[in-house]
Amino acid sequence: MSVSAASPPRLGPYRPYRATLLTPERVRELSRLRPWRPVVDTAWNWALILAAWALVAVDPTWWAALLAIPIVGTRYYALFIIGHDGMHRRIFNRVRPNDLFTDLFILGPIGAITRINNRNHLEHHKHLASTLDPDRHKHACFNKATRPRYLAFLSGLANLWPVVKHVFFRDAGGPHAADAPARATSKPNYTPRDVAILLGWQAALIGGLSFGVAWWAFPVLWLAPVYIFVYLGDLVRSFLEHSHPEADDKADEHRLITYTSNPIERMLFSPMNMNYHIPHHLWPSIPYYNLPIADREIRHKPEAEGLVWRRSYLGYLLRYYFALPLPECQERPGVPA
Repeated sequence: MSVSAASPPRLGPYRPYRATLLTPERVRELSRLRPWRPVVDTAWNWALILAAWALVAVDPTWWAALLAIPIVGTRYYALFIIGHDGMHRRIFNRVRPNDLFTDLFILGPIGAITRINNRNHLEHHKHLASTLDPDRHKHACFNKATRPRYLAFLSGLANLWPVVKHVFFRDAGGPHAADAPARATSKPNYTPRDVAILLGWQAALIGGLSFGVAWWAFPVLWLAPVYIFVYLGDLVRSFLEHSHPEADDKADEHRLITYTSNPIERMLFSPMNMNYHIPHHLWPSIPYYNLPIADREIRHKPEAEGLVWRRSYLGYLLRYYFALPLPECQERPGVPA
C-alpha cells in the first residue's frame, strides 16, 4: 500500500550501510577539509574557461567556437560540482566564507545563491528512495516508462520547469507525488548582497562576452554550454546514479550507485569525483577530493552487498533504453510500498 499523507518519511534503506561500512572516526578523518584544494581547482577551471573565450576573441570563427563550447561547458560543470560541496558547506569550515566563496566564484553566474538553493538538494539527501524526494522526477521510472518519454527526459525539456520550480520557487522538499504533504509556494529571500552578486555576474557575462568576444558570444559561449553540459549533464547524472529499469518500489531498495567509468565519461557526467556517489550519499561531510579514498575502503567489504557499482554511463543509458517500455512503471507512479 502507499504511504499516507500523514505518515512520516520512512528511513532510507541505506542507513545500515552508513553505520557499518566506515567507523565514525574514519569518517571524521576523511571529512577534514583542505580549503586550498577547492580554491586551486576553482581558479584552474576558470582559467580554462577564460582561455577558451580568449581563443574565440582572437579568432572568432566557427571552429574556434566549436572548440570553446565543450571546454566552457565541462569546466563550468566541474565548478558546479565544487559548488555542490559548497551547498553542503564543505569548502570552508565556517558558513559565511563558504557561502561567499561559492556564490561569488561558482553559483552566481547561473543565478543561484547557496543559502537559498541548497534547500532542495539537502531534501534530496534526506528523502532519497521516497516520494518526498524533490529530485525524484529525475531518477524514478514513472515519467520514463516509454521510449518517447525517456528521450524527452534526456533532452532536458520535459524536466526544465520542475527543476526551476522546486529549486527557486518552492519551500525545500516540494512534493512530487499525490500522497506527499502539500507545501506553500514561497518567494526566495534574496538580500542586497545576493542581488549584487547575481546582477554583477550577469552584467559581466553579457557585457564581457558581447563586447569583448563577439556579439553572439553570450548565447553561444555561455548559455549553450551551460544548458548542454551543466543542466543536461547534471540532470542525466542524477538519473544514472539513482535509477534502475524496474518499478520504483523495487528500485527504492538500491538507489545508491557508483560508476567506475573512463575519463571521457567522467568529464561529461561526473567531474571532480562525483562518480563516487555511494560514499557521497552515505557521508555528505566527506569533500569531493576524499571520495575516491572512501570508495576504495568500502567497495569490497561484505557489508557493501546491495550497493551498486557500474562500469559505464553510456552503457547504462543504452541498457535502460532497450529495457523499455516498463508497464509496471506506467501502472504505478513510483509510490513505495
